[in-house]
Amino acid sequence: MQSASLSPLPPSGSGLTGDAASTVAANAMPLALLDDPQEWAAFSRPLAERPTCWESSVVFEGMHCAACALTIEDALRQVPGVMSVEVSAASHRGRIVWSDQAVKPSGWMQAAQRAGYRAVPANDAFANDRRRAETRQALWRLGVAGLCMMQVMMYSWPAYIAEPGDLAPDMAQLLRWASWVLSLPVLLFSCAPFFSNALRDLRQRHVSMDLPVALGMGITFAVSSLGTFEPLGIFGAEVYFDSFTMFVFFLLAGRWLELRLRDRTAGALEALMNRLPDSVERRRIDGEFERVAARRLAAGDVIRILPGEAFPADGIILEGRTLADEALLTGESRPLSRDKGSAVMAGSHNLFAAVLVRVERTG
Repeated sequence: MQSASLSPLPPSGSGLTGDAASTVAANAMPLALLDDPQEWAAFSRPLAERPTCWESSVVFEGMHCAACALTIEDALRQVPGVMSVEVSAASHRGRIVWSDQAVKPSGWMQAAQRAGYRAVPANDAFANDRRRAETRQALWRLGVAGLCMMQVMMYSWPAYIAEPGDLAPDMAQLLRWASWVLSLPVLLFSCAPFFSNALRDLRQRHVSMDLPVALGMGITFAVSSLGTFEPLGIFGAEVYFDSFTMFVFFLLAGRWLELRLRDRTAGALEALMNRLPDSVERRRIDGEFERVAARRLAAGDVIRILPGEAFPADGIILEGRTLADEALLTGESRPLSRDKGSAVMAGSHNLFAAVLVRVERTG
């Protein structure tokens, strides 16, 4: 066990900063801690079709080429309980499917480490994948709506500028049918989120913005379709496919911009969460320290933060004196002095000396 002694504050410039600090924090995570099932959700997700199997996402350090990816895949496939392995040489990320009945994360991570590549849990992988998929789908819907809108506007333009008698009835009807055909992809694909959300609102008996929007879209398309099918009927005087497609396009454009801004905010929050350590030294009842997962911390725990590590929770310094980097949290570019009785914030970095901290708030 490690002793509870604290090192004095070193002179300025002798601490660990930048990449060195991140390396110290990353290396401090024993693989055995990842065998706790409560830790799996941070970098893995269960497979619905296989009740005992998990899909994990990790980043492999030390990769340089496609041959490295093949080496890692071969090493992991030899581990009993590993069902499948996919390693990307471009992103250095790996997707491992494994059975919790036959192997634990430390088992296949040690196999990769013996092959010369260290596996680091990619805590943000699934969130990033979901956001990318959502953004890509929104862009496709916007693109389809924009392309169809331009074509529908082109077919609608002759009806706007033609003088009486200039546009033959059969030609006008042909343009209407062309507009109807081009509006179908907008209705069935681009408008799908609005209709699905409106259906959810009806099931839950409440109203959101999507319900009146979906009603407006459906009514506009239905009236225009009746005018196309029955040009001599009650709705045959005008069709509104151009207005329908334009409305959908601008609405989707606004939502896509909102999605981009939300992704940027989420990325900033993930950058902050990635600063938090995976594990930390917590003082036991007998006064000795043991390394536990940061998620196990509770208010009142006493922890020791070493130089180069990030503070995993808000707390009060009980012993020691150091400098803390809070630039990402407060914008303060200079390290701030923190001694006994000072408050420290989760996500800030301990730059120079080990300190004892009593946890005040977690989560």
